[in-house]
Amino acid sequence: MKKYRFLLLLFVLGFIYMGCEENDIDVYDETPRLNLYYGNLSVYFRDSDYVKGNVEKEWALRVNLQGYHLTEDKNFCMTVRPNDSYSLKANVSFADSYVFPKDSIYQIFTMNVSRPENLTTTKAYRADVCFDLDNPLHQFDPGREDKEVLPLEVYVIRRNNWNEYQWGEYSDAKYFFMMDHFKATIDDISEGRETQKEIYDAYEEYKKNNPPLLDDKGNEIIFKKVE
Repeated sequence: MKKYRFLLLLFVLGFIYMGCEENDIDVYDETPRLNLYYGNLSVYFRDSDYVKGNVEKEWALRVNLQGYHLTEDKNFCMTVRPNDSYSLKANVSFADSYVFPKDSIYQIFTMNVSRPENLTTTKAYRADVCFDLDNPLHQFDPGREDKEVLPLEVYVIRRNNWNEYQWGEYSDAKYFFMMDHFKATIDDISEGRETQKEIYDAYEEYKKNNPPLLDDKGNEIIFKKVE
């Protein structure tokens, strides 16, 4: 009886072994590759950026290593993939190359996103950030297709807390003139007759050497005249 039990045990163990061999997971033997960590990205420029003179923002991104740890540092490069479907294109710049350190599983790098030239639009400026596989400095083979492109959207934020009684009808040209004069956003411009008179006089002085500023409807902007 013990003999039959022993033979049965050998049979079961042999069956399990054969099953494991048939279902072994393949060992990863591909070359090192990189994948973008984020799926999409939005960058915002506000009126405070305009006052401070911030014409671009440095933005950090992450890339993940696919495969085994590197045995030595390798370089990778980034670029923007052309996309003719974007009517408003974001301006993005990168370093010539970035270093992915050995023994790391991910790396953080930075890119520069420029403030849109048209500060009055509420639509998004777009760009597709991707790996620059054609760059001779790039030392990685293509990674996953679903992780090779990062859609980027850049927005200019407009204010909605405008005091029409104080400043009159809103227009982008009027607000930017006020920010240029007061060196402040609407939050930090005091309201009252003194500031009303100050901005009125400043605009009248401006028009002595410059053409009138036009509002969003093509009419000259008007500041309230007070005594």
